[in-house]
Amino acid sequence: MIRPDELERHLSRRLAPVYLIGGEEPLFVREAQDAVRAAARKAGYAERVVLDVESGFDWNRLAEAAANLSLFGDRRLIELRLPTGRPGSAGSKAIADYCQAPSPDAILLILTGALDAGQRRAAWVNTIEKEGVFVYAWPLPLPQLPQWVEERLRRHGLSATPEAVELLALRSEGNLLAAAQEVEKLALLFDKGARLDAEQVAAAVADSARYTVFDLSDAVLRGQLGRCVRILRGLQDEGEEPVLALWALARDLRVATGLAEGAPAQELFKQEKVFGKVQQAALQRLAQQAPAAALRELLQQAARIDRIIKGVATGRPWDELLQLTTAAARLAGRGGR
Repeated sequence: MIRPDELERHLSRRLAPVYLIGGEEPLFVREAQDAVRAAARKAGYAERVVLDVESGFDWNRLAEAAANLSLFGDRRLIELRLPTGRPGSAGSKAIADYCQAPSPDAILLILTGALDAGQRRAAWVNTIEKEGVFVYAWPLPLPQLPQWVEERLRRHGLSATPEAVELLALRSEGNLLAAAQEVEKLALLFDKGARLDAEQVAAAVADSARYTVFDLSDAVLRGQLGRCVRILRGLQDEGEEPVLALWALARDLRVATGLAEGAPAQELFKQEKVFGKVQQAALQRLAQQAPAAALRELLQQAARIDRIIKGVATGRPWDELLQLTTAAARLAGRGGR
């Protein structure tokens, strides 16, 4: 398995007979796909055949696409679009058969989305890794976002002050595609070699951050107060229902309280549908750090907000949610002190 940022070096040396590209960051996935397509065109693979794997897909079509000669004798790029990442037994066999005897006149490019750990270890994926290249795009960690923005600007012949980079990263947090588009916009507005300051960036870009209630949960469990406030305001500005934000917070508080009171962890995780290992670890850490009494108090606060949202108690839901969010984040960030 290689990262998208390692793909360019690979493509400069050779083309593999098979590529599998998937991941959890749409921008990186798209750019990796485009890079393989461009390298294939440059190497003379002029024809492109697209196979969309849907229910009832005939896997014989893969072998037929590789065997059929082009009318013009062109070598071809076969794109196999597998959105579920689950080819089934027939598909796994068809892919394995192809990998064992790939066409000398074709490159197979398999496109998928996010794959869980089990899918990434599947037999058909292992076969591709032995005979070709598996490119997987992980999300960019937030601390690396400013560095990524700087590199993106440099690629377009621009530079920026640290304040401008921070502003651009902040405006597009959680949405790399939007950040890339903003950099492209700046490249159109300013001449190559320009060094941008925060005022120029602020005037040129739009606030492209897009948040979900799961981002809010993550920020709370990490104790990131400032990010909690930004996400909550973003959810409110985007017209999100306050009950959804409350649901995410209350679920985490119920789990953490139960863990702090000695309830079996796996039963709690299953009951509350907390399946991510990172989130499970964060909730266990919060339960170990924070007093159960403090967690129960926050749960009572969440119950009061629920009554406000339902109209049976007075108050402003988003203001109350802000208080609950920051209190929970402080508890997570300070180990309950």
